[in-house]
Amino acid sequence: MKIGFRRKNLKVYFLQLKKLYKESLFIKGGAYSCLAFFSLGMVGVLPVVPPAHISLGTESVSDKQVEPVQSGVKTDKSVEERCYWQEDVAQFLALQEKKGGTFQTDVPCKTKPSETTKEGEKKQIVSDFVSDIALGITIRELTEGYPIEQMAPTIATFDREVAALIVGIAKKESNWGKRVPLDTSGADCFNYWGYKGAGTRGVEMGHGCFGSPEEAVMVVGNRLKQLVSVRETSVPASMIIW
Repeated sequence: MKIGFRRKNLKVYFLQLKKLYKESLFIKGGAYSCLAFFSLGMVGVLPVVPPAHISLGTESVSDKQVEPVQSGVKTDKSVEERCYWQEDVAQFLALQEKKGGTFQTDVPCKTKPSETTKEGEKKQIVSDFVSDIALGITIRELTEGYPIEQMAPTIATFDREVAALIVGIAKKESNWGKRVPLDTSGADCFNYWGYKGAGTRGVEMGHGCFGSPEEAVMVVGNRLKQLVSVRETSVPASMIIW
């Protein structure tokens, strides 16, 4: 009875071992198959796309945050920014040169003015020139027959505000050159504004005596520019006191 019981137990034991062995072969075969699948995929024989449920023990590429590759080359500033820098550098160098320093350096960016800018500047120059001519013609026509008429081109070189003062004050003070101080020889001093500062010919009759009509206009015109700025007015009556 004991022998039969042992044989029966051994038989059950071997059956369990056999079953376990077969299961182990299945596990080994599956592992080897999986390994072969990935090995062939690595050499390009099969396209490898691991199933989602298979864990490889590493992080998925999609789970990693991909960082941008640093090329090591800095992006250049825009042309406009470099040109702004050029202007700043030029200003700085100009200030340094005034202090006695000397600098030699390449400007980082040189821009050529656009055709539109050039054309605009040309038009402005032509416009100013035409404006001066028109103003001169207007003054000449207005003062025709008076000594101040010969001064019209020089008067027109000032802006309209100052030019108007030159003409207006001359009308009040000398009737446009009909009443003027004369030098010792009786020559015109070209002082039509009651200006009391000395001219190149000194002072005659208590007023400045100028060497030419152009000198007279430039001295009086520049003085009027200063007075307009200081007194903040362009009313002729306020400009009589020199």
